Amino acid sequence: MGTRPAFPDHTDQEFLNSIVDSINQYRAKHGAPPVELDPELVDYAKSRAALISTQDGLSYGHAGLKAGYGENLSWQASSGQTPGLATGATNSWYGEIKDYNFEDLDSNVPSKTGHFTQLVWKSSTKIGAGRVCGKSEGSQWYETYIAVDFSPAGNMQGAYKDNVLPPKQ
Repeated sequence: MGTRPAFPDHTDQEFLNSIVDSINQYRAKHGAPPVELDPELVDYAKSRAALISTQDGLSYGHAGLKAGYGENLSWQASSGQTPGLATGATNSWYGEIKDYNFEDLDSNVPSKTGHFTQLVWKSSTKIGAGRVCGKSEGSQWYETYIAVDFSPAGNMQGAYKDNVLPPKQ
């Protein structure tokens, strides 16, 4: 299905701790309870990160995602051989808040704000995260793919008002 072999897994405890901490800091700003790491979801997210690494960038997308899960994906590239940081992914996802309108929910465009809304989705309580890294043949870049899977899924039509709360002052 992919165009190249999957990159090797680089999901270590430091990465998992960092991504949970970062996600929960953002969730706290929006009155959402902290998420907990679920071992089964970690295994699933690792498989998702490997799968999306078989194609360039994020062209694989969310194809094949299990029903009931929400998913945020990240692609990072660098000239060094250091895996991308968890905060590189979470900061990018949270940055979509600039395009989210808390007053006029109908004006929001999910393709511009869906990572942000899943990140702070109040009723999502568990996550799994996976990170793979490598270099494609002939590429100058060392690539990192991160997948975070959320359960239950966020971004449910009609539920934004109750699940994506404005940041606390």
